[in-house]
Amino acid sequence: MLELNLVRHGESEGNLRPTALGVTDLPLTERGRRQSHSLGRIFALQKPEAIYTSPLKRAVDTAAAIAKPHGMITLPMIDLCERHFGIWENKSVADIKRDFEEEYTAWQQDLTNYVISGGESTKEVYDRCTRAVDELLAIHKEGSIVVVSHLGCIRSILAYLLGMGIDGFWRFQVNTGALCRLRIDEKANGVLTAFNEI
Repeated sequence: MLELNLVRHGESEGNLRPTALGVTDLPLTERGRRQSHSLGRIFALQKPEAIYTSPLKRAVDTAAAIAKPHGMITLPMIDLCERHFGIWENKSVADIKRDFEEEYTAWQQDLTNYVISGGESTKEVYDRCTRAVDELLAIHKEGSIVVVSHLGCIRSILAYLLGMGIDGFWRFQVNTGALCRLRIDEKANGVLTAFNEI
C-alpha cells in the first residue's frame, strides 16, 4: 500500500489576486514561506521515500522545506507543472474577460477541450498530470511519497485516482500550502484519507 501526499505549493505573489497564474515563475510570499515551513514540520515526523516537485520556483521552494528536516533532495518533474495559460498567462480574470471576450466565451462553452492560444486545454493538463502519476505509481508500490504541485495538476490527479475521470477536475478546490493524502492499493485505486489539511 502506498501513501501519496499531494501538496499544493505555498502562497505566491500570483495567488494574491484572481489571475490565470500558470507557468509564470513567481516566488513565495512571506505567508507562503510560513506555509512551507509548516509542511516541513508535518513531514519531519515521517520521512517519505521520495519528494517530487514541479520545477516552478513556488513548488521547488515548498518541496525544499519538506525535504530539509531529512536532508533529502527533491526530484523535479516537468509534467507536474501548472497549466500553461498561453495568451492569458498571469492576467487577471477581469482583464481576460474584457480583452479576450470571444476566447473566454469559447472556453466557457467547452472547459475540457478548448485550447487557449499558446497554452493548454484542461484535457491536455489532465493527460499530462495523470501520465506523471502513472510513472510514479509504477516506481513506488508502498511506503510514502510526496508530490508538490499546483491546483490544476492536483485536481487532475485526485479526479483520476478517485475514478472520476476528467469530469471530476472542477470538483476540487485545494488551498495553497494544503495537503491531500490518498492510500493507493496494488491496482492503483485511490482512497482519499485527508483533504485540504493545513
